[in-house]
Order: sequence, then C-alpha cells, then structure tokens
Amino acid sequence: MSRRKKIWIAGGVIALLLFVVIFSIVGGRKNAVLVQTSIVERKDVLSSKVTANGEIRAKKFVDLQSETQGIITELYVQEGDRVKKGDVLLRIDPIQTDADVAIARANYEQAMANTRAQEIEIANAEVQLMQNESSLRSARAELERAEYNFSRMQKRYNRQRELLENGLISRDDYEKEQNDFRSAEASLEIQRANLTSSEKQIEISRNTIEKMKNSAAANQANIKSLAANLTKATDNSKKSRIESPLDGVITQLNKEKGERAVPGMMTNPEATIMTIADLSIIQAELKVDETDIVNLSMGDIANVEVDALPDDVFEGQVTEIANSPIQTSGSTQEAKDFKVVVTLKDPSSKLRPGMSCTGDITTDTKKNALVIPIQALTIRDVQVDKDGKYHPPDLNDKKAGSVARADSGKNSEPEKKELEGVFVINENMIARFRPIKTGITGESEIEVLENLKEGEEIVSGSFQTLRNIKDGAAVKIEKTSKSRSKS
Repeated sequence: MSRRKKIWIAGGVIALLLFVVIFSIVGGRKNAVLVQTSIVERKDVLSSKVTANGEIRAKKFVDLQSETQGIITELYVQEGDRVKKGDVLLRIDPIQTDADVAIARANYEQAMANTRAQEIEIANAEVQLMQNESSLRSARAELERAEYNFSRMQKRYNRQRELLENGLISRDDYEKEQNDFRSAEASLEIQRANLTSSEKQIEISRNTIEKMKNSAAANQANIKSLAANLTKATDNSKKSRIESPLDGVITQLNKEKGERAVPGMMTNPEATIMTIADLSIIQAELKVDETDIVNLSMGDIANVEVDALPDDVFEGQVTEIANSPIQTSGSTQEAKDFKVVVTLKDPSSKLRPGMSCTGDITTDTKKNALVIPIQALTIRDVQVDKDGKYHPPDLNDKKAGSVARADSGKNSEPEKKELEGVFVINENMIARFRPIKTGITGESEIEVLENLKEGEEIVSGSFQTLRNIKDGAAVKIEKTSKSRSKS
C-alpha cells in the first residue's frame, strides 16, 4: 500500500472518531436542563428589612367629646387652627345645666338650714337637761330632809304613845303628836315621788337629745350627698364650656354652630366634636405581620414613604411594639397583625394624620456578607445517615441514592430529612444539590453562612426548573443568565 493511501486511511479513521465523539456529546446534551444561574458573591452591606403598611399619626392627639348634651351656641375655632392648652373652643347651651345647679344648691342650702335648726334644738334640750338635773339634786335634798323629819317625828310619836299608856299625858297631847307623825310620813312619800319624777324626766330628756343627735347625723350624711350633687351639677355646668386639653392643631372638626353635641363613648363617631393633635412629634403606625414581628426590636431604624409625598423618604426609629395583636371585630382571618409605631426624626410640615404610608424597618445588617439570590434557595427531601448528615450520592454507582444504614438492619428504610440548599454546577455542567446554612435575608438576596464559596455557580431559575430539577442532572445555561465566563 502506497504512503499516500495510508495517509488517507488514517485521516478517515480520525474523522470518524471525531464524528463519534461529537455525536456522543451532542446526544448526551440533548436532554440537558435549561437553567438560569448566578454566582456566589460578596456584598459590602446586606440589610434585612420588614415592610409594613400603615398611616401617619400624631404622638399626642385627643378626640374631643362633650360630656353634656345640648346645642352648640358658640364655636370659636375652625379646622386647621392652632390652639393653646386652656383656650375656649366652644360653648354648649347652659340652660339645663344651670338649672340643675340651682336645684342642687337649693336642696343643699335647705339641708344646711335644717341642720342649724337641729343644732339649736339640741342646745335647748341640753339646757333643759341641766335644769332637770338641778331639780333632781333639789329633790334628793328634800327627800333627805323629809326622811330626817319623819325619823324624828316617829321617835316622838313612840315616846308619846308610851306616856299615854302609862297615863302620864292626856289624850289630846297624844293625838296631836300622832297627827304630826302622819304629816311627816305623807311629806316623805311626796318627796320620794318627786325624786322618781325628776329621774324619769332626766331619762326622757337624755333620750330626746340622743334622738336629736341621730337625726342630725343623718342630716349631715344627707348634706354630704347634696354637696356631692351640687359639685357634680357645677362640674357639668362648667363642661358646657369646652377648653383645649393640649397645645396643638384642630385636625378634624365634625360639628358646626347650632348642631347638637351628643355625649357618648369613644367608639361612637357621632360623639366626637373635633380632634386636636400635637404635630410636633409625628409617628407612623404600622401593621406588621405576626411572622415578622418577632424580628423587630425597639430602636430599629426605619424608612417611611408616604403615598401623598412620593418623592420624600422619612427616617425614623421604632419606639413601640405591641404585645397583643390588633383586634378586628367580625374578622375570621387567621393571620394576625401587630401594631408597631415608628417616630419620625425630621417630619415634614406637609404630613397630616391619617395619610397612608409604607415603612421599611431594618432589623439586621451584615457587612461583607456572602450572598445568593433568594430564588436560588430550595428545599429537598434527602436521605441522611444515622447522625442526620447528608452525603451526596455517587452518580457513577448504580446503587447510589441510598445512604449506608450502619447498625440499622437489612430491611430498615433509610432516614429522610428536608434540607435547605442550592444546586451547584460543577465543571462537567452537572447540577449537584448541596445543603447550606443561611443567615439574614435582604430584599432579593440571602446570606450564606456555611457550605458555599465565593465564585461558585448555582442554579437560580426558573422557578419551575428549581422545583423539578434532579440531583446530578446535566444542565445548559441560558445566555441571559448571570454566570461564570467560559473559555
């Protein structure tokens, strides 16, 4: 065979081999998964934020209501006016309240007059008691005198009777002594009766005085009640003139002169006459979802955007975090929102209570953080060993896919566990699942703490691809994806 012919044959063999190789490569890539990729990279600053909607409010504000009912006869302010604490804002027709004061005062004064009359009667009764006690002492003295006279006359009478029996005196002398004795006895009985009468009179006087004092005590209690009624009526009368409880601005005026003020509860919108707000301190009251509230702390920095002022961003600080969810009457939704208050540092004079706003609250910040796109993160139910550790299966082993079951028995099933991770593309354009540990979450990126290196290429889309891609799948990168440059 000539040299020329040998060269042609060798060239044909090489061409055939090249064709076979190219065909096998093309055939192997025919079923490759089309993916979008991203590069694991460092970010100078990564911030974790919580976003919530709410409205602007003043830190100090009062929904002013009337505690008395009546027609508004004078209204001294308009919406937007600035007022000082103590300024008279309006007056309510005082006819009814003034009449109540007059009635209460008349009842009180009548009770006071009755009390003064009772005091005079008690004083007179006590003087009469003193007179009765003096009479008692006289009666006791008279009784002692009568007892002494009776004893003396009794002795004389007994002697005269003995003399008469012995015939030493006449019958007339005896009868005279007998009459004197009986007179002394009668006088003694009279004095005893007088003493008993005096004692009874003193007892009656004392009982009368005690009764008067009890009546006076009851009247004193009634006076206290009437005094309280007078104070209440006077206070209600004063409330017909409503004053400002704080320095501020009339941000809302719901009543006009001539309309009726209706007392009521704070939940009754008809009862609110006006709203006064101190606009020196402006806050954003946000509704934060229960899944985000656990990440917030007092003092967190926030940026607040107001719908009415789209070109302005207001910096603020979290100054209040509710411990209980916002109660929504009649709501059956399971999701809970919590109130979070952000105090603005430099509010604009254009801000008004009630304006809708959105707050971005920074909960954590990391510098020089290793990050990946959030959408690249996925969850897989994978096999783990007895220690719960994941070992990537050997794709060249037909029996790969099961983790060694040391000390677990022949028929036991391998343990499975859901792990969070990404699909890393190796130099052979094969996607391998790798569990990772994540840190804080930014707007579109998430921090990687373990098991990834800067510069590695990972699958980041599409969503359907990440949902269905298998460990060990061959991949083909879309030209529009952010991937490593290939030589």
